[in-house]
Amino acid sequence: MKKYVVRCLLLLLLSPLTTAKENVTPEDERIRYEGRFDSPAPGTYRTDWPCARLSFGVNNVREEGGSIDVSWSSERVRLNATAWRADGSIASSEIFVGPKWRNKKQTSTLNLPKDASFVTIRKLTQAAPFGTGIGEKALAASVWEYHGVKVTGAEVVSLSPRKRVVEYIGASDSAGYCADGTPDIDGTAALLIDSWLYDNCDLATPGLLANYFDADLWVEAEGGMGLTQNANARIPAFEGKYPLPYFWENQALLTDSSSSWDPTDSNNQLSPDLVVVSLGGNDYNHQHGNVPSNETFSAAYEEFLLKIFSAYESNEDAKILSVCGQGSPAESAFDPDNNRCSPCPHVEDALNDFKINHPELGERAYLGFVPCDGSVVVGDDDIGCAGHKNAVGQQKVFDYLQPLVSEIMDW
Repeated sequence: MKKYVVRCLLLLLLSPLTTAKENVTPEDERIRYEGRFDSPAPGTYRTDWPCARLSFGVNNVREEGGSIDVSWSSERVRLNATAWRADGSIASSEIFVGPKWRNKKQTSTLNLPKDASFVTIRKLTQAAPFGTGIGEKALAASVWEYHGVKVTGAEVVSLSPRKRVVEYIGASDSAGYCADGTPDIDGTAALLIDSWLYDNCDLATPGLLANYFDADLWVEAEGGMGLTQNANARIPAFEGKYPLPYFWENQALLTDSSSSWDPTDSNNQLSPDLVVVSLGGNDYNHQHGNVPSNETFSAAYEEFLLKIFSAYESNEDAKILSVCGQGSPAESAFDPDNNRCSPCPHVEDALNDFKINHPELGERAYLGFVPCDGSVVVGDDDIGCAGHKNAVGQQKVFDYLQPLVSEIMDW
């Protein structure tokens, strides 16, 4: 009997810590963040940008598996929580969905299989489901507040940085708007009230590029945003008066003007290898003819590219890819005042002007024109809701851009 008791005591003393539960706070150095987060109070990190992500490694997952309990608050937020194997395959995955109304704290659980190696939690939804104008002020934004995780049956460890860093600046296509949607909800209350349920930045081109090239990803994108003006600029109440470059330069969160951000601040730990700029479509579409002149657009484009290069001047190899197009022949039938390729000559001219005016930097700036003639996006099974690409359409755009990115970056 004594031998049995001694053996049990030894087993208890020698058993790995993975049988215990560990509470990991947002400030823990083992947590890696991608995208713009701020900390409004101790024990809380928050973001509203699509594709913002946190990650951490796990070791010694017990034989029967473990779990993580994520503590978070939100309103109109979807998260993709995934446990990955060391080879990059998915071990387990869950979509966490927050409440539609009334921000509240909740706990969501992801199972950890024995072969799990690391965990990621990514925000799928864009920041302002009802637009960045009056809709944002009247209704709560899609803000993810992260309060920490409780890990059971595994040891939390730090993750090494990914091989590369990509920043993606754009509008609805870049944010994954309607990537999970279908055309049958167009014009319905489901789309007007619940569009956030159909956002999926993970399955949009930025998420696909980051996954393929093993890159940390920072996305600043929001539907309706432009370079010089937002969609339907004649009615500022719809999308607000500030175009996206203003938010890129000044705010940590798109929907909170008090959340300051300085892209030149080295403490922000962002030094991208590639910055993708996909802006211009909303400057020229949905405007009823009230579009910027070539001179105005070109000057604004030049100013923005200069700010990007200046912010990341410590990385002398950083490059900019200006993406334009990626529409389908069918989109004009959905909206006669929308042709994703119509702004492309203006974008190309602006980029050429930049190369002429700044030849050294111009050698690091490239055009990524994605045709709208049906050779990439067809307009049938690749369209989700509101005339935007679904996951199939986003995959087609990625497939088109991936060889170009590989060539430009030598990846």
